[in-house]
Amino acid sequence: MKKILIPVIALLLCFTVIWRWTLGFSAFTIFSYTLEKAGEMPRTMPDIRLMNQQEQVFHLKDKQKFVLINFVYLNCPYVCHKVNNQIEQIYHRFNRSVVPSKLEFVTISFDLKNDDVEKIKRYRDHFGEDIEGWNFALPYQSSQESFDQFLHAIGIWKYTVPSSGIINHSVYLLLISPDNKIVKVFDPARDSENTIVEEIFTCLKE
Repeated sequence: MKKILIPVIALLLCFTVIWRWTLGFSAFTIFSYTLEKAGEMPRTMPDIRLMNQQEQVFHLKDKQKFVLINFVYLNCPYVCHKVNNQIEQIYHRFNRSVVPSKLEFVTISFDLKNDDVEKIKRYRDHFGEDIEGWNFALPYQSSQESFDQFLHAIGIWKYTVPSSGIINHSVYLLLISPDNKIVKVFDPARDSENTIVEEIFTCLKE
């Protein structure tokens, strides 16, 4: 009996630990774990002041329209630029009757130390002049600590490697509703362009 009981108890303990660590088998990476810990959707988008490439200060909650946001940093060696190239394709799937009147795009920099308005303006220029309704922005008058708290609250994981300055981070796209709720989270590594566009269109029609 003991020979059977000990392995069964050990198995149950392992099962329990894994269940707790993965939030009920719903999060198997640090990215998904942070997202799950932020809470169920729809949930209120925490307030943050941002400054865009034209030095205009704004709040996402004041947009009163759908906003698709993502996070990058300009010294990113690869993934940030790949995601923004995907967003560029998504942006051009919407016509002028949708963007910017009903939907805007906002790309926010993680890097408070190295990125500034001039840099994000130059970076935005790489995507052409005809991208009305797509702003590139920085947290405005925000400490690193308060910005990190904001990221954690919305479910975005970020870690800066001290020796290199490389920022490891989530690549999720967050769709914010006109009443300032996070209503959709997309993973561009898993969700196709068509899926993202279709789900945004569905939200716009509701």
